[in-house]
Amino acid sequence: MRIVMLPRKAGWVDAARDALAAAGIDVEAVETAAEAVGACGEGGAALVVDASVADLAGVVAQARGSERTESLPLLVVTRDPLRDPLDRTFRLGIDDYVVESAVHQLRERVVALSHGDPWAGMRAPRGRLVLADPDRGRRQTIARVLRTWGFDFAFAADVEELAEQLRRDPPPRLAIVSSDLPPEGATTALPRLRGARPGVEIPWLLLADADRVPEVQDLARAYGPASVFDRSGPPENIIFLVNDLLQARGVEARRSPRLLHGGPVSFWTEGGTETHWAYSYNINRTGLYVRTLVPPPLDAVLQVRFRPPFGEGLVAVEAQVMWRKEFGTQSGPLHPPGIGIQFTRVPLADAAAHAAGYDALLAEHERTAGGGSTSVRPEPRTTPPVARR
Repeated sequence: MRIVMLPRKAGWVDAARDALAAAGIDVEAVETAAEAVGACGEGGAALVVDASVADLAGVVAQARGSERTESLPLLVVTRDPLRDPLDRTFRLGIDDYVVESAVHQLRERVVALSHGDPWAGMRAPRGRLVLADPDRGRRQTIARVLRTWGFDFAFAADVEELAEQLRRDPPPRLAIVSSDLPPEGATTALPRLRGARPGVEIPWLLLADADRVPEVQDLARAYGPASVFDRSGPPENIIFLVNDLLQARGVEARRSPRLLHGGPVSFWTEGGTETHWAYSYNINRTGLYVRTLVPPPLDAVLQVRFRPPFGEGLVAVEAQVMWRKEFGTQSGPLHPPGIGIQFTRVPLADAAAHAAGYDALLAEHERTAGGGSTSVRPEPRTTPPVARR
């Protein structure tokens, strides 16, 4: 695998080049986004970008703007994960990040990426979805995320194109539709669009800005199975809702719901000397799902620090890796690469801070969804109890 780094003059480039070259990894540093696209266009590459580069969103859009580079792995180098806007960075669809002071950890991430392109030879075993949005960039970003999980796509840019796609056979498993789809908007056109396939119930996932989510949610529920995706969040969050809408309907026993929650996480292994930085994906009362390209092994005991919902400080816990998902793995839950960890020991004050943040997040989800949010997932029955020490 070849690593392309942008920009050439970033302070971390020389240290990263040395660490990667020592592992026999080909490295190229470039100065502009156009040069990066050219260097990555031949395939077998990953792009590493300084998080402070001007117009990071434009760089990401340009780098992944063609069919050849749609699946391009993209990492950023940040200076302080507790102060830098990682939420906005992940919203762009990056795969992972490293901290500048530990830029040598790029080596482990490149090893994880070099196992193969998860999109190569994809045969869409999970079926076809229709994705309707007037913004081509948003269509590309969402399709890239969901193709990882074996979905294929038909696209539409307005209501008439969407109606045509809905009438095609076989019907799509799910319609993902922008609430502002022209000309009249998806919520206004929803009764007519549902009539495009009489007798076929197609779940709907509507895309809306944060301030319109409650309004769109109420409108959508009047027409069958539906949910709303807040498109101000990271694009990977959409797989959470897609999984909910496509799973078998029915009452589920809820124990400790998993809630979407993104924030910086640091961890180190028992007896280890390296601190690793990652990003949370979801949270419940007794654990976290942590997204990272370099998941520690099963049963590993970790010392973990994370920011609880609505918190400013860090919670300290001991935790154990209960399951893991490597980059490119198609089986298992629809999550980004990472680890599911369960808390095994939590100091009293940290437990109180975590519980307060979690309860506030749960209340917010229930208010937003009118008593039952599809961005809340039940904890599997097989989750073992928290160990008492």
